[in-house]
Amino acid sequence: MGPRELNGLNKRLKIAALERKRFKIRHDYQFLILLILGARLLPISRASLVKKIGCSEVSFRKYYTELAELGLIEIIHTSADKRKKTVKLTPLGQCELAEYEKEFNLIVKS
Repeated sequence: MGPRELNGLNKRLKIAALERKRFKIRHDYQFLILLILGARLLPISRASLVKKIGCSEVSFRKYYTELAELGLIEIIHTSADKRKKTVKLTPLGQCELAEYEKEFNLIVKS
């Protein structure tokens, strides 16, 4: 492995560490949830988000519940049916993603 490959690997490791540190997440799916929500202006239904993520319903429930407990996302009940929910980033989640993007760009440019 040459210096160029080592530099690329070093950047990827720094980015992975940044994701874990900034968001205090335990799984890559949680970061994917944050990225999808960050790219949207409006809340998304939980069912649509599960499809986009591509993980099991049980795992998804655990991932997004942890994100809500961290204050990064908000789970909104949309009707009398308690099973139907939408999900959106909280102001804290938006702020954390913005800060992440700044740090990410510094790593990539180095």
